[in-house]
Amino acid sequence: MWTINPQVGSEQPQWSMVKIIQPVICLIIILTFNLPPPLLGAASPAFIFEAPESLEPLVLQLKRINTTAIERIIDLMGLAHAGPSIRVILAPDNSPPAQGTPEWMVGYALSESSTIVLLTDRVLTYPNNSLNDVFLHEIGHILVHRAAGGQPLPRWFDEGLAMMAARTWDLEDRARLVWAMVSSTEPSLEELNALFLKDATSVRQAYVLSYAFTLDLLEQAQPNIPKRILEKVKQGLAFGDAFFQTTGLSLAQAQEEFWSRQTLWNRWIPVATSSAALWLTITFLAFWAYTKQRRRAAAIKQQWQEDDWDV
Repeated sequence: MWTINPQVGSEQPQWSMVKIIQPVICLIIILTFNLPPPLLGAASPAFIFEAPESLEPLVLQLKRINTTAIERIIDLMGLAHAGPSIRVILAPDNSPPAQGTPEWMVGYALSESSTIVLLTDRVLTYPNNSLNDVFLHEIGHILVHRAAGGQPLPRWFDEGLAMMAARTWDLEDRARLVWAMVSSTEPSLEELNALFLKDATSVRQAYVLSYAFTLDLLEQAQPNIPKRILEKVKQGLAFGDAFFQTTGLSLAQAQEEFWSRQTLWNRWIPVATSSAALWLTITFLAFWAYTKQRRRAAAIKQQWQEDDWDV
């Protein structure tokens, strides 16, 4: 076994160095285990929150947002890093940022200035189920803008990617797509952009169709399609050209192929066979049976009264 001989001068400096390094290593280990975990991952952008004191609990809630979700958005957009900090304003209905906005709107992003406004007094509507969903959706808009180098994008593509950033395709989305197919014609992508400028019902329809088209694009092609399109747009190509070079399809062809796949059969079956639909059907049948029984009992009682029975 090797031992240190304090009499040997050449080994004395090594022994002194060990005595110095050991406490330093111990101190580093202690500090590492006692530091609080970061609220946001290293790849996430920094957020600067602005809110009245009464909304501080919401600020704390947003600061604890899932870092994995943000990192997934960054990867979806093809960004090497998230970029500069994002300003987040929590605004009640009586505040200037809320003035003049449609009643259905619960948040919006000012991508040019890297600002997110969350309207905290508004009732949440599709496609958002929580304030965290709204927050992730608006983060998606800002990161899409950065990935495209600030170049213009069609509204359906921007919203489709933002929805992919904030939620996963579920039963509600399927049901809304079925309803959109039943209740209206098949809008073109240009008409889809225009739906975002109409009433709340049209906006919800625009959201689900934008989400469905973008998701279908990923299912039929490669999952890195969005980042490749955004990179080409950033390099100066018009969106239509970037789309064609990436997918091999014109926007008109992609739109036609999308609608050809959206039959009621393949979209309705997952909804109709889901457990939620099953329980809804059972509840409806039980209510129908109960109502029918009550009506029958009322009819018998009425017949008794007409026959002068003592009831």
